[in-house]
Amino acid sequence: MKHRAYRLMSISAIIIFLATFLMASCSFGKKPSDPSHTPGTSTGATPTPTSKDPPEDNNGENPKEDPTIPSDQMIQNLMDSMTLEEKIGQMLFLAYRWNQDGESVLEMDNVLKDTLSIYAPGGFVLFSENIESIDQTVALINSLQAQSKIPLFISVDEEGGLVTRLNKAPELHSTNMPDAYTIGLTNKPEYAYLAARAVGAEISSLGFNMDFAPVADIFSNPENKVIGRRAYGTEPQLVSVMVSKAVAGFADQNIIPVLKHFPGHGDTAEDTHTGAAFVDNDLERLMSFELVPFKEGIEAGADAVMVAHIILPKLMDDPVPATLSKEVVTGILREKLMFDGVIITDAMEMSAVSTYYDDDEAAVMAVLAGIDMILMPRSVEEAFCAILSAVENGVITEQRIDESVYRILRLKEKYGILDGSIQGPDPELTLGCPEHKALVQEIKSAAKQD
Repeated sequence: MKHRAYRLMSISAIIIFLATFLMASCSFGKKPSDPSHTPGTSTGATPTPTSKDPPEDNNGENPKEDPTIPSDQMIQNLMDSMTLEEKIGQMLFLAYRWNQDGESVLEMDNVLKDTLSIYAPGGFVLFSENIESIDQTVALINSLQAQSKIPLFISVDEEGGLVTRLNKAPELHSTNMPDAYTIGLTNKPEYAYLAARAVGAEISSLGFNMDFAPVADIFSNPENKVIGRRAYGTEPQLVSVMVSKAVAGFADQNIIPVLKHFPGHGDTAEDTHTGAAFVDNDLERLMSFELVPFKEGIEAGADAVMVAHIILPKLMDDPVPATLSKEVVTGILREKLMFDGVIITDAMEMSAVSTYYDDDEAAVMAVLAGIDMILMPRSVEEAFCAILSAVENGVITEQRIDESVYRILRLKEKYGILDGSIQGPDPELTLGCPEHKALVQEIKSAAKQD
């Protein structure tokens, strides 16, 4: 099938409107270099710090829960105290892998400090470049939280198998769990639970509170290279039960599991990291196949879902990535699957989006589609200013922003992030412990015997 041109050929009135007002809407202030996955700086106006008071080390003085106030009211009170800029900041999920000299970022620096002050993001994801040792990783995560007025989601991609950030730092002596496909080969769902619980314990011990896992994709296309063994299997029934058990395993260690890559990246031949990727399935096929593990994972208690940049022409009037599609994000995930948790984009720096859309355009389209958090925009400044401008000029309502911020804060409250009430286990005793090492061998043995 020949697909239409990927990028919308006629930019909507929304984007034209934004271009007119972008420079006027973000006031000038101290400008950090954009914290990005690659060295570099951004251009244009920079907003002034979002906090009403200059951010400072909170020394544990993060928003506390009053046990006499219902959680919904506590969240609403917090939102009432926030500026529009602070609310938009909560919708940003950032990364900072290398500094401008191309060196790995292992500790707080001025760029990172300024970014947290100016944009007040809601989440931060660490990569192997940010992780070297136990003391260093704990210190970095603690400093990120200390510099944040509202505590952050601190996430990592720790799936097991090839997708691991911890195992690339030998000093951590962490456990590298088998990939999902190996776990699926055991045909024993309890191993999905035990593996997720072990991974959850290890990352929790370092201060993480979220994992971009489990993978809920079904490896249904033999030509698929981006998912492959990251999936639990090739059939929805097996993948569903494994995903559900993994959700429980992460949650038992107070780690927020994030189902990915909605609505299913397992039937693509292309890789969204490098370009556009298409899925030609219709809604009936999706509901009976690709979406089954997501539905089961949500019913098992998953509170967050990551949306892929795949294009589904049979579901869309315009061939846009799912992350920018209201038909997919709101129409399917929110309305058909009845999901009321936090929806996160896949990394916006990936070529499936960044090749075809400017950062400001993509950010606004994502919010209009129903996305709650924008992961790793190439330019934090452009994404932030575009959303702010869109709200100030009526393209996005503040009510729409409030809906996302409420979901974000509600999830942080549920997992004890807002008040810092949950402490992870001792990393020295948890990372690479004999119990976890034995589990790895047990899973591998069971996979061979099945």
